[in-house]
Amino acid sequence: MRPRRRVRLVSARVRQASARVLMPASRRVCAIAAVVWRRWRSLGGVIVALALLCLTVVEQQTITDWALHHPYFAVSEIIVSPTHRVREGALLQWMGLRPGVSIWSLAPRALERRLEEHPWIRRARVRRELPHRLIVEVVERQAAAVLLIDELYYVDRSGAVFARVGADESLDLPLVTGIEAAVVNGERPYPRHAVRQALRLGQLMATSGLPFRVSEVHIERDQGITVFPVEPQVAVEFGWGRFPEKLARLGEVLGGFAGREGQLREIDLTYESQVVIRLRQGGGGGRHARA
Repeated sequence: MRPRRRVRLVSARVRQASARVLMPASRRVCAIAAVVWRRWRSLGGVIVALALLCLTVVEQQTITDWALHHPYFAVSEIIVSPTHRVREGALLQWMGLRPGVSIWSLAPRALERRLEEHPWIRRARVRRELPHRLIVEVVERQAAAVLLIDELYYVDRSGAVFARVGADESLDLPLVTGIEAAVVNGERPYPRHAVRQALRLGQLMATSGLPFRVSEVHIERDQGITVFPVEPQVAVEFGWGRFPEKLARLGEVLGGFAGREGQLREIDLTYESQVVIRLRQGGGGGRHARA
């Protein structure tokens, strides 16, 4: 009698396990495995469990294939955040999106990494909105100057070189020169630090109220930074460091030469407590020192 009762109990367990096929895949597998391990420690129980597990996998694979190929989940709307430098179509082409791609086949993190490989993209975020919308948000790099190496390259405020200047692109940015050899030789961290210092000086000059804008910034490892304004055409030697203090002295010099800036050839601010002024020929002398 006991064997028959056990057979009936086993049959009831099989019916209960079969009913659980309607559960989500992960819960079905866990529930079936738990029942088998606690109640069916026999070869027959293992065979039943494996059969149910195969049924679950096959069913899940069928659903996955259906979702991947169903037109309902094809990406039909892509929203890209506004950009100034990179065109929206160029971004989508860079991402490698093809028409009719399923939203399930897109990996947001992989698309973000791909976008951040673009020279003008500093940061990217991609997310999916079911059933067929993709949201792309990017932050573009901001060019702070043009760096002369073997060719002309854009550089941002951190001193990072990120893109080559195109032949048809305007150059309404300061030109940074003097570190070509250091960059070509792969020196670190001097070139990037030097460019950051030059850009910091240019930013301070832009906010200081001085009556000129920067045309070129020349860097020498020993002598430091020399700035060439658009007007007046004078070389302003800053050296390294103490830029706010030196800019204050420069303002005093320019105030003393108001209306006569064309006489100035060089202004040397590298000394600690004085300014050395060199005048052009016919400008009233060669060299003057001011405390």
